Amino acid sequence: MEQEFFNFLRSSSNSKTFNYGNNSKVMVNKVRYNDKLDILYALESYSGKLFDLHSPFKYSGIYDKENDKLFDIEYSIRYNLLNWDYNNKEYINADDLYKMINTDVNDKIKEVIDNGKEDVFDISEVEIAEEITDSDVISEFMNGKLSNTLEDSYRKYSTEKSQNILDYLTDKESFLEEEARDFILDNMTSILKGLAITEEKRKQLKSIEDNVDHPYHKIKNIITSVKDNNCVTVNLTINKDGTEQTFKYNADALIHNYNSSYLSTYNIEKLADRNLFEETFGRWNDLHYEDIIKITYGKNTIYEDTNFKEKEVEECLS
Repeated sequence: MEQEFFNFLRSSSNSKTFNYGNNSKVMVNKVRYNDKLDILYALESYSGKLFDLHSPFKYSGIYDKENDKLFDIEYSIRYNLLNWDYNNKEYINADDLYKMINTDVNDKIKEVIDNGKEDVFDISEVEIAEEITDSDVISEFMNGKLSNTLEDSYRKYSTEKSQNILDYLTDKESFLEEEARDFILDNMTSILKGLAITEEKRKQLKSIEDNVDHPYHKIKNIITSVKDNNCVTVNLTINKDGTEQTFKYNADALIHNYNSSYLSTYNIEKLADRNLFEETFGRWNDLHYEDIIKITYGKNTIYEDTNFKEKEVEECLS
């Protein structure tokens, strides 16, 4: 029935009734929106009688005449006439279209900003109230962002206006140009502030990158070693105030808690080890990344604090 339906869409006819199943039928009306698009409205009946004076026609999709393509088609047409499931590559619903529009407009905005940084988007005179510190870039650093790869951050365009779908499908390039321009004009102050904050973050990241003794490097090495080995639990060896202890620890907690000021002792797997930690270091003492000197997984050492090891050697020789 797919071929029959597309033949109707391509024809000069504005209405057609399609039968399916035992008694069911659907009447589809094709209404011209412009030279490129038709809007579809459908009336469905499971009893075989289309007109019961109560059931209205409802919006059922968009037909792109130029590209012979359907968008946002409702269930009855999609499933009963075309036999398309949700995974069919031809099926593009309104949510998909909004995602496409948002991506394309934001790409256009980025292009405009990148091309205008010397003049229109000059941030040399932009002041930001907040001071950017190491903690403001820890997530970026732990996720592999560098000062030269950090992307500009500013308010992003987003739409769920149905008119934008029609305008996008009618004339994509003109729509993108207009939407990007209007968005930039309406949000210039916040965009400039976002660009200025990003630049400060780049400077902060650069200072961390250049300081090999910065504690973030150790945290990142620990996280990377645990991630790379797909660990569930690991054996941690810690050294606090010259005292060592080894215990099993939850791997996810090591990976995801870098934003916290400490690592919870509740993620020590065995209660006996948790109690020993409290007896040795005090009940209210916390565990920190800086305390970790070695991590093993199975029989393999996956992380070792070389600075601590070198310090031990120096103390032995002195």
